[in-house]
Amino acid sequence: MEVTKKSEYAISALVELAQHPGEFISSKVIASRQDIPVNFLPQIMAQLGAQGWVVGVRGPGGGVRLEAEANSITLKDVIELIEGPIAITKCLAGDGSCSREQTCPMHPVWQEAQEAFIQVLKTRTIADLVPKTPEK
Repeated sequence: MEVTKKSEYAISALVELAQHPGEFISSKVIASRQDIPVNFLPQIMAQLGAQGWVVGVRGPGGGVRLEAEANSITLKDVIELIEGPIAITKCLAGDGSCSREQTCPMHPVWQEAQEAFIQVLKTRTIADLVPKTPEK
């Protein structure tokens, strides 16, 4: 599993929506503000919508709005939605592709590294990524 641009785009789109709670924002505006290819956005929004995180409305004044609380969506949740289960190496994918799991000296190291990576992603939410406005 690699964290691809698609996951980065999904996170960026959610951050954009979180910056404007309750507002419908057009996909073109999201794409422009977050430097996301506009043709990539519909499939990402479809996945986020199927998860219940966003809702879309067509027509004038329509767009996409964040439906879930930004502090309830972890980076782990987003990456796993877009990419599937997180595995930093093939041997940790759980698909039986590693025949040396029991004898490989690196297996416990990879497992520890993956657990640390996942722990960081579990503790960071979309709300954590929303830029803070300076106090006046």
